[in-house]
Amino acid sequence: MILGQPISRCRAQEASEYDRSQPDPLADPMAEIIRHMNADHQDALLLLAREFARIESQEATMIAVDRLGFHVRLKTRDGMRGARIAFLREVSNPAETRKVFVEMVQQARSRAE
Repeated sequence: MILGQPISRCRAQEASEYDRSQPDPLADPMAEIIRHMNADHQDALLLLAREFARIESQEATMIAVDRLGFHVRLKTRDGMRGARIAFLREVSNPAETRKVFVEMVQQARSRAE
């Protein structure tokens, strides 16, 4: 939307952009990625929250993931917080997502040392 344009023109522009848009490539595998990360990689989620979101927490739960990053819900000493953590680069499938997660954990571990 461009400020100053008539509302009717803005709606048409947004509709055509919507028609050309593609679903996020992680939309279908999102639930399985979230389940796997929450079940098997709690330590990695805590580390990523600390190093990339700069939030110290006792519990971390992934609640969403897309091609650009993921959202976590964090239990901190001050209560519950949310954070968005960006991937190092855009991903387009679960295999790339796994690779980027591994790279981010390695990077976070080297920062923490």
